[in-house]
Amino acid sequence: MNLETINMGSYNLHLIKTKKFKTITIDVDFYREIKKEEITKRNLLKMLLIDSSKNYKTERELIIESEELYDIKVSSSISRIGNFSNLSFQTKFLNEKFTEEGMNKESIIFFLDLIFNPYIKDNSFVNIEIQKNKLRQEILSIKDNKVKYSIFKLMEKMKGKPYSYNSFGSIEDLDEITGKTLYEYYQKVLKEDQIDIFVLGDFDSLEIKEIFKEYFKITTFKKENKNILVPELNPRKRLVRYREYDNVNQAQLIALCNLNNLNDYERKYVIKLYNELLGGSSNSILFKTVREKNSYCYYINSSVKAYDNILIIYSGVEDKNIDKCIKLIKKSLKDIRDGKIKDEDIESSKNTIISSIKSVSDNPIGIINTYFSKVLVGTDNEEERIEKFSKITKEDIIKVSKKVSLHTILTLEKKEEENEEN
Repeated sequence: MNLETINMGSYNLHLIKTKKFKTITIDVDFYREIKKEEITKRNLLKMLLIDSSKNYKTERELIIESEELYDIKVSSSISRIGNFSNLSFQTKFLNEKFTEEGMNKESIIFFLDLIFNPYIKDNSFVNIEIQKNKLRQEILSIKDNKVKYSIFKLMEKMKGKPYSYNSFGSIEDLDEITGKTLYEYYQKVLKEDQIDIFVLGDFDSLEIKEIFKEYFKITTFKKENKNILVPELNPRKRLVRYREYDNVNQAQLIALCNLNNLNDYERKYVIKLYNELLGGSSNSILFKTVREKNSYCYYINSSVKAYDNILIIYSGVEDKNIDKCIKLIKKSLKDIRDGKIKDEDIESSKNTIISSIKSVSDNPIGIINTYFSKVLVGTDNEEERIEKFSKITKEDIIKVSKKVSLHTILTLEKKEEENEEN
């Protein structure tokens, strides 16, 4: 796979040449430091821009044109990477080598038309209420997923941290957005966001460069900002515990661990292996200890957010087993610190991670995400990552385990009156 990065002045164009796929995949990333008051607007933009344009005002017109372009696919997403909010637009279409000459350019023009030629009247987005109602349902739906809701209830207590915000936004902010204010914000995104574009497939690099030069209508130069790392939580001498109550079939237990003083190698490699070993799969220490040996929970997993400097443990438990589960979580963390880790468990966790790295190369967006990660945090290539994960020692894991400490626990339990009835 061959990568060429071209500085286009106001954005970087990354060309990833490969003959592995019959399609061409393009990912356009607009990113900036996250602000709570902008999250709802960015989510609404994500929905509105791919829903219509001046040239394709209705869903029917979009479908017809998509079919004309050999069933081109267009999607959008919002993600947060440390301090950054990333508004991403993707398209995948059949390479003209398998259709007809000129279709690559036609497909890219169609895709960019959605981004740069929105359906507006009098400097205001049209049909905004339809998308506002959809987003309202997404914001409200978080309560339906008790795992996500529990994690959110804990995270919102970490005031001011980027991970404390609802990733969909808020109803209060949504109610205040008009077609006009959103269009003003859209102009701000075009002018101020950092932009990286990734094109993956078998194509003529010069042709792709010329297409973007002509049709990617942004000329504003931006100062690069790669301040992605979220400041650490201060370690606590005493664990803080919160209880929330809801109509739940099983209690949710969420434990937040803070990560302190990780170096770059530990952040990119060791903490990820530590997490896999702790709670990344059904072979993990937590699963074997809490679920298999003692049957205290229905499930238990962990997830590390290295650039947030946090690790989350989440579990579904019966109310009567909550305290027993917490005790075993504490014991599992201590056992790793004390070096009570089996060599075969370490190797199994390494193999799982390495298999995951290898599988990324089968997916165009997976490949692009790896290259985007390289832009943001200097991620190594596939061979280097496999080699470095392979070389992590038991001592490395023990050392990083001493930088992990329990910070806050939240449980979402059955409503008190239900507990009293039982």
